[in-house]
Amino acid sequence: MGYPSAYLSVPDEYGFCFTQALQSIGLGLASGIGAALARPGRLPVAALGDGGALMSVAELETVARLGLPMVIVVYNDAGYGVEVHHFAGPCVDLDAVRFPDTDVAAIALGFGCDAVTVRGEAELGVVSGWLAGPRDRPLLIDAKIADDGGSWWLAEAFRGH
Repeated sequence: MGYPSAYLSVPDEYGFCFTQALQSIGLGLASGIGAALARPGRLPVAALGDGGALMSVAELETVARLGLPMVIVVYNDAGYGVEVHHFAGPCVDLDAVRFPDTDVAAIALGFGCDAVTVRGEAELGVVSGWLAGPRDRPLLIDAKIADDGGSWWLAEAFRGH
């Protein structure tokens, strides 16, 4: 999630909470809930990796029950991108850091959220409709992204670890 965050803009210093400082996985949604409750006048957007989202999937019930008008974007490449470099090597099986494609949108619907799976620009109309209102429940965007081999931008940082 570090790479996508470089392309997000925020209105001020109170508009961003980055949970990756200690390479934590699974805290993004809980942090987003906290931000939504702390600043009810703002539109909270929680940007999560699919691994972290699945670790905290039960929190979707909390978001829906509270009726928080927030957007949850799940970058879904069917794996723990950062972990690929920790597990890389000639004799290492990467099955521990990759998992089957998961329909995160269907899971969110089951918890009472609005949800859409996005593979391209054509599916973004649902987001515009949700933003237009009434925003009485959260919107989860299951953004299917290409697997780039696991956070390519961290390959150098983890070399030798």
